[in-house]
Amino acid sequence: MKKILAIALLFSGTLMFAQTEKVVTSKTKKTTTMKNGEMINTKVKVITEKTKQVKFDKSQRYQLNQDRVPAQTAVTKIYMIDNDKDPAYDEITKVKYYTINNKKYAFKLNDNDLDISFFENDQEVNVGRAVQSKYNDYYVINSKEMSGVGYYTKDNDFVMEYYDTDSNEVKVLVFDNLKF
Repeated sequence: MKKILAIALLFSGTLMFAQTEKVVTSKTKKTTTMKNGEMINTKVKVITEKTKQVKFDKSQRYQLNQDRVPAQTAVTKIYMIDNDKDPAYDEITKVKYYTINNKKYAFKLNDNDLDISFFENDQEVNVGRAVQSKYNDYYVINSKEMSGVGYYTKDNDFVMEYYDTDSNEVKVLVFDNLKF
């Protein structure tokens, strides 16, 4: 009986944790500069984490050995900057990158708000800021490019609903697992 229980626990554990692919890299760059006759050591550490949800073809839902379908890759970069002699980092910035419809988006955590931008022709275009509402878990998005709301689903996906003036429609963008 104990063997059956151990095998069942082992099998269920592998099913629960095999839903994402995750790669983490870390790079640290140290520089020394002279300022007013004093040596200043600057250290910049960048931690890059790439995660991808494992998704399967829905038409093969009840089959064994299902085909995988392409899924969004979320890239989280944590920039840590140390400008002085103490061992603690002075500034920490978290940024998550997504690609949807061949457009790369960046979400920068700023207190409880999100700064949203996208990249066009290798230029970063600031979309605006998603400001958290005081009374619920919604974010108000207002900018020249789009106006709308954002919210987190139970799966930590960030959903942006905005009005597109070109098509006169409400567009919905879903960013998988955006929770910081």
